[in-house]
Amino acid sequence: MEGILIFTLIFFTSLLFTWNSSSLFISGLTSSSIAKFKVAGSFTALSMILGLIVEGWKMEPENLVVEDAFYPSLLTILIILSISNFLSIPISVSSISVASLIGASISLSTQVNLIFLITTVLAWFVAPLSSILLTSILYNVMRNVLKLLSLGLLSLLNKIIAYTATFYAAYVLSANNLGFLLSMLDKGSGPSYLIALMGIVFGSLFFSERISYIIGERLAILSPVKLSSSLLSSSIILWILTQFSIPSAITQIILGGLIGTAVSSPSSTINIKLFKKLIISWIITTFLAIPSSYILSIITLR
Repeated sequence: MEGILIFTLIFFTSLLFTWNSSSLFISGLTSSSIAKFKVAGSFTALSMILGLIVEGWKMEPENLVVEDAFYPSLLTILIILSISNFLSIPISVSSISVASLIGASISLSTQVNLIFLITTVLAWFVAPLSSILLTSILYNVMRNVLKLLSLGLLSLLNKIIAYTATFYAAYVLSANNLGFLLSMLDKGSGPSYLIALMGIVFGSLFFSERISYIIGERLAILSPVKLSSSLLSSSIILWILTQFSIPSAITQIILGGLIGTAVSSPSSTINIKLFKKLIISWIITTFLAIPSSYILSIITLR
């Protein structure tokens, strides 16, 4: 019975996470007319499952709290993700994950690793700032190289760069965020990965299209090179954090990348109103996760 419960949680965790998070990568291909939604969704799903299998095991939530806090925390995360998905609101999964673990740990009167917590929070501030600089550098290098190419070769290279950036970003985010979530349930096995794959495919192909529109069409108007430079810089930074098992949201980091492209190219258009709404939604859901997880811990474990 416990095995069935774990597999069910793996499926819904993968589905809800992908529903919310794959939109960023799918929109990167669809908004620039490089690929249709189904192609972009399939490519993103493949990238995410590879990231989960190859590097997801590096994420260790037990670095922050004891394992007793995992189940009420995961339940809190799934509830917040479900509500956010139905409202088509992209959120920071890493932020609500850490907040939920803290809330459950307080309820259970267990210890929180303050050094790891402080390191994680500092990384959330430093990463977007680093992305501003790295995106600016990548964009200028890519723009100068592309200027030297013929029109036909330029179009082909733009597509290659866009697919490469999308693959790497989806790969890294899945390894970091989904790896962190699923490590609360299972450290990785053949059946677990198969169930996760099913959830990822359903989430990216059948549920993420509306959120993809919000990210791709309403948040910013960027050329493929600008978007690719933002994705690549954000992915490099998130990959570094993954090596230290630090959960972080690529959407937070990429906002720094969007600022970097705006600095490098004033023609970039960013929807400031939506930008503010996203930040507010991240703050609200993060602080809501702490008392929610606290209460659920009392209900489920006491």
